Amino acid sequence: MMLLLKPRNPVSYALCNQTVTIYHMDGQSCTRTVRHDAFLDHKKVQSVDKTGSREASSFLLVLPGSTVPVSVGDKVVHGEGPECRNREDWAALIPAKVPGLVVVQYVDVKRWAGEIVHTEAGG
Repeated sequence: MMLLLKPRNPVSYALCNQTVTIYHMDGQSCTRTVRHDAFLDHKKVQSVDKTGSREASSFLLVLPGSTVPVSVGDKVVHGEGPECRNREDWAALIPAKVPGLVVVQYVDVKRWAGEIVHTEAGG
C-alpha cells in the first residue's frame, strides 16, 4: 500500500519576520492591525528619458496565511504605528507626516493547490 501525502506549498516564508501596522478605514472607524509575520520591501526606481530623470517609489508587502488581511486603500507602516481611532486620525496618516507610510494600490491573492497561501499588496 502506498501512502500519498498532500503536496506542501513550495514557497518559504522565512523572510516574513518583520512587524508592520495595517490601517483600514471602515465608515467612521479606523482599524489598526499589527502583524509580526510580514515582509515589506521599499523600492526606488530611477529612469531617464528625453525630458530628464524621474524617480518613482514602490513597495511590496507579503502576508502569509489563508485570509486576505489587506484591502486597496489601506495604509501600511513598518513597525508598530500610532493609534488610529477615527476619521481625524486616518486623515493625519499621510506619507508626509508618517515616515515610511505607504498606501495599498493593489492586492494579489496567491493560491497553492486551491487554497490561499499568502497575499501580496503593493503600490
